[in-house]
Amino acid sequence: MVALHSLRYRIAATIFLLEVIMMTTVLWIVLGMLSNSAREQVEELEEVASGMLAQLSRPALLTEEYSQLQPYMERMRSDPHLLRILLLDSSRRVVAGTDLQYVGQSAPDYLPGIDSYWRVYEIHNAAEHLGTLAIQFSSLRIIKAERQARTIGILIAATGMVVIAFFGLFFGYLLTLRLNRLTQAAMSMAQGDLGVRTGLKGKDEVSGLGQAFDVMADRVQTERDALQRANAHLEERVAQRTAALEAANRELESFAYSVSHDLRAPLRGIDGFSQAVLEDYSDRLDATGKDYLNRVRKASQRMGQLIDDLLRLSKVNQAPLQLQEVDLGQLAEEIIQQLRETDPQRSVRIAIEPDMRVQGDPGLMRAVMQNLLGNAWKFTARTADARIDFCREPGDSAHEPVFCVSDNGTGFNMAHAGKLFSPFQRLHHRDEFEGSGIGLATVQRIIHRHGGRIWAQGSPGAGARFCFSLPATHRTDLPGGTTHEPHNRTDESPSC
Repeated sequence: MVALHSLRYRIAATIFLLEVIMMTTVLWIVLGMLSNSAREQVEELEEVASGMLAQLSRPALLTEEYSQLQPYMERMRSDPHLLRILLLDSSRRVVAGTDLQYVGQSAPDYLPGIDSYWRVYEIHNAAEHLGTLAIQFSSLRIIKAERQARTIGILIAATGMVVIAFFGLFFGYLLTLRLNRLTQAAMSMAQGDLGVRTGLKGKDEVSGLGQAFDVMADRVQTERDALQRANAHLEERVAQRTAALEAANRELESFAYSVSHDLRAPLRGIDGFSQAVLEDYSDRLDATGKDYLNRVRKASQRMGQLIDDLLRLSKVNQAPLQLQEVDLGQLAEEIIQQLRETDPQRSVRIAIEPDMRVQGDPGLMRAVMQNLLGNAWKFTARTADARIDFCREPGDSAHEPVFCVSDNGTGFNMAHAGKLFSPFQRLHHRDEFEGSGIGLATVQRIIHRHGGRIWAQGSPGAGARFCFSLPATHRTDLPGGTTHEPHNRTDESPSC
């Protein structure tokens, strides 16, 4: 079926259709001409025979010697085309003829039959009407001549159609042969073979198209080769830059670790000596002096906390991940219990969904939960009816659930959300809420190390919501995995 739709057969069919129309028109004209020619020939023969009989009949009608005319009529009667001859005198009475039963009778009706017709000739002598010659001819000769003409015309038309169809297919094959070569070259190029060429030569349109394709293929191959060389060079440069960047990161992390570690001792000295002065020389200091020393101690302690946070941040990318099953709900329960112990006067409603298991590094995931839940605890300190929820939600994929920590605390303006996960960036003043501004940066780095992502939502005075997702390379809580009995860890159901 595909071959019948090819251009070759369409060209041949178009040519054949035009030939049918043309040959039908020509055949119609030729048949008409042949038919007219055959009629004219028959009529000419009839005129000759009729003229001879009329010449012979004139003396017979003058002398009324009809017996001498009868033999001539009988001989002419041998022509199968001539069916009957009747000679009538001026009184319309048959006086001679090929059929003797008509002699002496009145003239018959000259009605044409299915396969015959009459020709009637009036015979005159000067102004005198002598009689009438009636000859009945057979139509078979004309029918036969027309049939022969039709047969010849049909044979000519059929032969012409066969020849035209053959040449149509032949020229269609010659045309589509080059088009097929061009098509195959285009398909090969589409499959990646840029070295294919059509090789078409000539000045016609198809050759021009093939030559344009070859020029395009040359240019594509040249550009592909240049692009491959550029890619190879780029990959080499990227590898060099990556190696340099990794080395710089290692040096930076090592430097940050060393600096942070070396700064601890002088800070401890500042804090310790300040405390010693307050304890040993408090009676010699006035209130202002004691206030200054307390400020020194708080600043050194805050600096020490900042150094500890920097050390934790630098360690996130140093140690290899120890992936194993971690129950985030149990971690959250333990951290909340610690927060309650450090701040027992707080009344916070906690809702933690049980049995939230992921694959992760236990130590790093504990740091994530400590930061997120610690922030929620801290920023709900001034909320009358404080609430913290930790639950699981369906994500973009069934194998990558989303875990969210929500609170109804101070919240933040989403216009500044881009600063949340940057080190040392704070959205609240230190006098309102203490902190180093490194916790969320540490959380983001840990989540990214696990191949996940983290984002935040919030509104001033309406609380905050921090969500993260982790790829589930192995989940035992999926169908077919190990099941665990849920622990009674929540004050109420989470509202996530």
